[in-house]
Amino acid sequence: MRRLLPGELRSTPESKRFGAALKSVLRGTSQLRDIDTLLLTLKAHGRDLPPGVLVNLGNQRSDAAARSKVASKVLAEAPPPELDPYSVSGRKLSRKLGRRLSRQSASVAALLPKVVTDEANISELHTLRKEVKKLRYLLELDERTPRELPTLTKWQDSLGAIHDLDVAMAYLEDRGVGPGARAVSGLKKERHLAYLRFVNEYRNDSDSLGDDRILAAGVATRRSES
Repeated sequence: MRRLLPGELRSTPESKRFGAALKSVLRGTSQLRDIDTLLLTLKAHGRDLPPGVLVNLGNQRSDAAARSKVASKVLAEAPPPELDPYSVSGRKLSRKLGRRLSRQSASVAALLPKVVTDEANISELHTLRKEVKKLRYLLELDERTPRELPTLTKWQDSLGAIHDLDVAMAYLEDRGVGPGARAVSGLKKERHLAYLRFVNEYRNDSDSLGDDRILAAGVATRRSES
């Protein structure tokens, strides 16, 4: 939302201070969320894990929580600047949102064919997860509820589940747990099933929405300008 504001409003000292504090909070809470998810994923395989893995993660979580707490205090001391709504052009704001929606939906559409044809495209899968998340959040700024929003929310959840399992396997690999270990084998099976679920969702949703629906995600916003 902040990035959609005119440059002169984002460049004020108050706005820059708020933006920096907000970025710090987002970074800290994101790390905390990742550790929590990793803990939850690995606890399901706790008996097959090497000693100390969960304890080490617990310590990392404590450190991340402390950093997030400090960042939150900084944010509380740097509230968002008050804006005069009449100083922001609704037409320009809508047009800017429309352009961002078009770019974001095109990015999602370009990644989908690479992802649904090969589950080994790990990098593309996780890039798609990020791009879907951005597109979903942009669509939520529309005063109406776009038809694509529920689909993107579902895809984000499914892609997130795949990502969480990949992170868990990478974490164990970094700690010397081989691919033949029971915990890793179990995670691989879960990951394969999660990938198949996403591909099935994509195919069903493409049939119901039409292949061009995601590409057309910015149309509703652009129409509001006329």
